[in-house]
Amino acid sequence: MNTEQQNNINMSLQNNNETTSSDEISLQEIIQHLSTIKKKIWSKKWIVIGIAIVGAAIGLTKSIFTKPTYTARLSFALQDDKGSSMSGLAGLASQFGVNVGGASSAFGGDNLYELFTSRRLIEQSLLCPTSINGKSTNLLNLYIDTYKLREGWRRSQKNEIQKMAFPLNQDRKSYTRSQDSILQSICNTIASKPMLTVAQRSKKLSIGDITFVSENEDLSKLFVENLIREATDFYVYTKTKVSRDNYMKLLHQADSVKAIFNGAVAARASQTDAVPNAVREVANVGVIRSQSNMQVAGATYAEMIKNLELMKMTINQETPLVQVIDAPAYPLDKQRLGKAKGILIGGFVGGLLAILWFAAAYFWSLFKVNLTPETKEETEAGKE
Repeated sequence: MNTEQQNNINMSLQNNNETTSSDEISLQEIIQHLSTIKKKIWSKKWIVIGIAIVGAAIGLTKSIFTKPTYTARLSFALQDDKGSSMSGLAGLASQFGVNVGGASSAFGGDNLYELFTSRRLIEQSLLCPTSINGKSTNLLNLYIDTYKLREGWRRSQKNEIQKMAFPLNQDRKSYTRSQDSILQSICNTIASKPMLTVAQRSKKLSIGDITFVSENEDLSKLFVENLIREATDFYVYTKTKVSRDNYMKLLHQADSVKAIFNGAVAARASQTDAVPNAVREVANVGVIRSQSNMQVAGATYAEMIKNLELMKMTINQETPLVQVIDAPAYPLDKQRLGKAKGILIGGFVGGLLAILWFAAAYFWSLFKVNLTPETKEETEAGKE
């Protein structure tokens, strides 16, 4: 048994030595291959330099013909505190069949920031009339002129696309199918990053940032301003819609009760005049009934007026405040690929691609040389 254990140990040590020797050979081969590649690249250094020069020229050309971009940034704070008087108000108004539930929180939290990139708000921001250099227009036409979309439309085979226009006074509901398609494409382009970015600074903060990047300084600034205005209007309208609807319903009921009260007052006066010196009590029944109706209607109307005032306070409490902190101002941040930077990036990328090409060619030639005859036959058979 001891002899067998000794033999196993010897065999294990031998296998370990062979593995170590194999690893050392593999490492030596790797170093040798790297050295060969280095020599090969050095022998082709003028080709690598030539390709790097071509890359630098491409980078320089790109820096010359690439238009600068302008970034408009706007930060805002959101205050959305719902009043704690909702339960009391619901109890007072429930007697009139009015549900005074608060507005839904569908646009609370992260949903609010997704609202800024919705197609509806982007469309409204683009179609909002504005004045640029004393000329009345909208941001949609400014976007089309900035990115020269009409030049591509003129090359279209469809006559409708060639004559495509978005008049300032055209109603949105009257847009044709082609106009809708183009507008949707523009909205999708704007909503994608890095053109439009809306984010919250921190989960603990109610401060958000809107960033818009375009090739036109006026377009960047005006679009951000239009977007925050349209989003604020839509957000406030949605958050207070339920309360405002309930207020109008209760106001309508209050007007009806007031009309009943006025009618009861008129009826009492008319019946009093009809029997000025009544001796029998039966003659005063109509007057007493009108007096009772007048008192009930008056008390109901007074209670409704109090509830209406409470609902006004609740609507004010539910109305969120979107306060702009930092608005974009001229001149906007301008980004442009400089000539020196374009040359450096283009030259580096060109030289790196040349080096990788020669290294790949070396390993490919090495792979073909090391193919065994059997492997070559299997490869040729696979091709057949």
